[in-house]
Amino acid sequence: MKKFIGILIFTLILTSCSDKVVAVFEIMNNTEFNIDSLKIEPNISDVGKYISLKKGEKAVYKSDMTTIAKTDGAYQISFLVNGINKTQVFGYYTNGYPLERITKINIEKDTILIDQVFEKD
Repeated sequence: MKKFIGILIFTLILTSCSDKVVAVFEIMNNTEFNIDSLKIEPNISDVGKYISLKKGEKAVYKSDMTTIAKTDGAYQISFLVNGINKTQVFGYYTNGYPLERITKINIEKDTILIDQVFEKD
């Protein structure tokens, strides 16, 4: 019985440590231009870190937060549109985990609209 309990505890520890922490963003390009080199930080994964959006295009961006320090912080979006670099800090995460279920980002001609969704629709 002790072996079974030990194996069970070991299995639970292994499976709980392998859970990925991902912040999900839905991004809409409402400008008249293509957007290039878009990224949202914190993002530890080098795979798929940058995306591009054509005018009128929508995409889902996932930021891997699995290995960041378990601290509080804010997100930062940065991108290039019509030859101009844009950056904006927004939102909040705590202990390395997103508080929101999804963040909807609308990139407009002269502003970035951000709506964090906490509950399920």
